[in-house]
Amino acid sequence: MAGPLKLGFALEGNSDYPIIPVLSRRLIRASFPDISLAPDSILRPRRRGHGFIGELPLFCRRLREDGVDIVVAVVDTDRTRINERLRLLREAQQRCERDGTAVCMAEGLAVRSVEAWLLADEQAIAAVFDGDVGGLAFPSPEKEPSPKATLNRVVRRLTGGTEVTFAPFADALAERIRLEVLRKRCPHFDKFARNLTNCVKEWRRSQG
Repeated sequence: MAGPLKLGFALEGNSDYPIIPVLSRRLIRASFPDISLAPDSILRPRRRGHGFIGELPLFCRRLREDGVDIVVAVVDTDRTRINERLRLLREAQQRCERDGTAVCMAEGLAVRSVEAWLLADEQAIAAVFDGDVGGLAFPSPEKEPSPKATLNRVVRRLTGGTEVTFAPFADALAERIRLEVLRKRCPHFDKFARNLTNCVKEWRRSQG
């Protein structure tokens, strides 16, 4: 039995925590139930967007020094062209490899922001807020122009205005969301999930 596996997270902003770590652990548990997980390592970079991506090789080195086996790096596309952010992520990966940083990077793009992924499953939203989600559905949440604003409007509606932001409920939403629905409705999340799965497979092979 392989393990424990140690994940390291380098994410853009505070709103990405705990969403990405929760979803990452759930993905691994679903595909590799025999693998145990060590406590995570987390970096909270100060820069965002292109600046954040440019510093990823440094983050990889720091996390590797902390004993991390896989680095999870997810960046919002915001209003930038998806291909541009993807190109920069791949260049960062190549720099890590040239620098000899022996750690697999599971990269992901959240279009336009990670909040789009939390919109994918109305059943999860209903379970967390115990509200009527009639007429509420986002079959293609990655096409939402402002996912964070949309999610906050949903929260205000379902709580009758007593809550104005999703932030206190981010972990509960990430725990409740059905992964199969999320992967179907958010192709970029599905790609991230495959990247993470491939990193875990590579790590397990290295364990003999």
